Amino acid sequence: MQNKLIIYIPKIMLRHQYIFKVLFNELYFIEYSLTENKEAYLASEDIKLNYSKNSICIGEIFIESNGLLSEKGINEIDINVQLINNQATFFLATNENAYTFDLFAASFYLISRYEEYLPHLKDKYNRYKAEESLAFKHGFLEKPIVSIWIKEFIENLKEQFPNLDVQHPRFKYISTIDIDNAYLYRGKGFVRSTAFLLKAIGSFNFKAIKMALLVTTNKRKDPFDTYSLQFNLQKKYNLDVRYFMLLGDYGINDKNISHTNSSFQILVKRLADLAPVGIHPSFGSNINEKKLAVEVKRLEGIQKREVSFSRQHFLQLSFPKTYKRLIEAGITNDFTMGYASHLGFRASIASPFTFYNLDMEQILPITIHPFAIIDDILNVNMKLSADEVVGRISSIIEEVKQVNGTLISIWHNDTFSEEGAWKGWRNVYEDMVKLIKA
Repeated sequence: MQNKLIIYIPKIMLRHQYIFKVLFNELYFIEYSLTENKEAYLASEDIKLNYSKNSICIGEIFIESNGLLSEKGINEIDINVQLINNQATFFLATNENAYTFDLFAASFYLISRYEEYLPHLKDKYNRYKAEESLAFKHGFLEKPIVSIWIKEFIENLKEQFPNLDVQHPRFKYISTIDIDNAYLYRGKGFVRSTAFLLKAIGSFNFKAIKMALLVTTNKRKDPFDTYSLQFNLQKKYNLDVRYFMLLGDYGINDKNISHTNSSFQILVKRLADLAPVGIHPSFGSNINEKKLAVEVKRLEGIQKREVSFSRQHFLQLSFPKTYKRLIEAGITNDFTMGYASHLGFRASIASPFTFYNLDMEQILPITIHPFAIIDDILNVNMKLSADEVVGRISSIIEEVKQVNGTLISIWHNDTFSEEGAWKGWRNVYEDMVKLIKA
């Protein structure tokens, strides 16, 4: 009975091992073996997949290799994106007997973030710009194209070989919430509170002054203290929630309250009792690398639990430097893969995957969890009204459901607050969750 694959590759490289591991072990589960032995391949009774330059035998699946996975190092690649069956495709086959395109090399190019190792423009925070990406330029940023490709390939495979044993993924939703600023007024300390007061007086913002006084005298709840609402929604919809806490020292881009503040420590413990809490490495930790280990230890000390997952504050992500530093700090799962300015799939995939370090040609022991939806982009960048959000993100949600992927959203505690730019947004999160759960 043909229920597993044998894959022939003339010379097996680590890139080959990696991409088959991701696609056939991490996204789907298909039993397979790789071989360089042509005679063993031809004699095998398993389903044959030939990944080389030429067809070998009748009845095999032939994927014409474009050569990328046999290379080492990073080179400029001329990529010609074409629409095939209304889907963006590249590395097209030249042999008429081959599968339409080299989906293994194309998938590797996208999920390894190959293009981000090449010269590119950066934004004011020194981040790779979404506009530089192949996905943005060719209009597939909001489609998890790698997930779409492999699903279609496996459907074709199952049609041709019904006995092939395939374990399919299931759709999941993970709600992630960043705590960049735990409270608006509470626990800010004398210097910051005085600075706020002087600024509010200078701008005649007496409403803010009144609210600050009510909060500090415990007569009103802090506007950013939206945690009970979050917990209620988590319970109501049975959500898989992860929190990311900023514990960096105060700086121009790191403005959470002090990690020594008793209210803050109580909050961290409260969150950790209801959901896993990970580290939100500070902006400053990208400048001073020693700070990351300090921040991880701070969180572990407060919550009395090991810290194994993270998301970079300001989505600061540089390949492979960021991941190497995270691994050294004991992080095994990272949730930073996405853009700060555009919705969609930075790595063109809607599932967690192991990362490949192109600099050293090595598989890194860290799992990447790509997100697709973020509140700041919807409000600040796209300037959508609260009523427009669900309609705008519905296609992304449907794309992930279609490939049985993992959908990850980013929200912040202040998004629920009805303060400032977030006025009218309190119910948007629940509306999004309802659509996801439908």
